[in-house]
Amino acid sequence: MKTRLSLLLAVLAATALVPAAAHEPPATPSPSPRLADLAPPADGASERTVTPIGQYGATRVMQLQLKAGTAMPAHSAPERVLVVVLAGRGSFGFGTGQVALHERQVLHMAPGEAHSVKAETDLDLLLVRIDEAASD
Repeated sequence: MKTRLSLLLAVLAATALVPAAAHEPPATPSPSPRLADLAPPADGASERTVTPIGQYGATRVMQLQLKAGTAMPAHSAPERVLVVVLAGRGSFGFGTGQVALHERQVLHMAPGEAHSVKAETDLDLLLVRIDEAASD
């Protein structure tokens, strides 16, 4: 029986690494809310689901599922983040650019990098958050 970590490594090995976007971060980035700070949908419907998978030292792994048509405004994470698209289609916004999302794609975000996401179809993402400050 595979452990969660070996399953995660198998998923990452089977994906194609795609650069998020060719963009310059703003000289003085404005603070963005964190994912956990975003308000729930006004109608109370569960348009997004965040499921913790595990923590491995300074690395946290979670699954984010968005229903088709769901948009999340710009937010950021203090950790380095890898986003693995498990299923679905959508788009990621970085600054003024957009990156189309498709199955088996991997995106990389630097700590504090603001981004937004929109699901065109039901979207299933694996988030790997690496806290580099804690691993020193």
